[in-house]
Amino acid sequence: MAIEIDEEFNQECLEEHNRLRALHGCPPLTLDEELAISSQAYAEKLIKDAKVEHSTGDWYGENLARRTSSAATQLSGKEAADNWYREVENYRYSGGHERGCGHFTQVVWKSTTSAGFGRAISKDRKQIYVVGRYKPPGNILKHIRENVPKPIEAENNAS
Repeated sequence: MAIEIDEEFNQECLEEHNRLRALHGCPPLTLDEELAISSQAYAEKLIKDAKVEHSTGDWYGENLARRTSSAATQLSGKEAADNWYREVENYRYSGGHERGCGHFTQVVWKSTTSAGFGRAISKDRKQIYVVGRYKPPGNILKHIRENVPKPIEAENNAS
């Protein structure tokens, strides 16, 4: 069975990533169809297995999200990207390892050039899994300082 990607969801995710990256002076990402297909396949696996667990691939970076509800729920591409980015509140720009901010750092990772996204929704519409995959991968500790710049506005206010 062929994996079908949701082009509208991918575009929405990509646009929000690029808006957020621009806040940090990072170049825009391009959509990578291979990453979108693998993200969609993995989102479908997660919904089937009913668990959030990172894959073992090391050729891409990966962000995961899950939303559950007692009633039918939604999770747009914009919301997923914004939720990952919200971890900016935990990041101190010290260049060291910091907990609770890996989703944010992957979203803005300066040397990442492409991404693809997948979303799987349970039959009862009460659970949604989102997978974002990125090339080249981010979150490499020895390169964090040059790849996670402060927001441009913060830099301008500091000078």
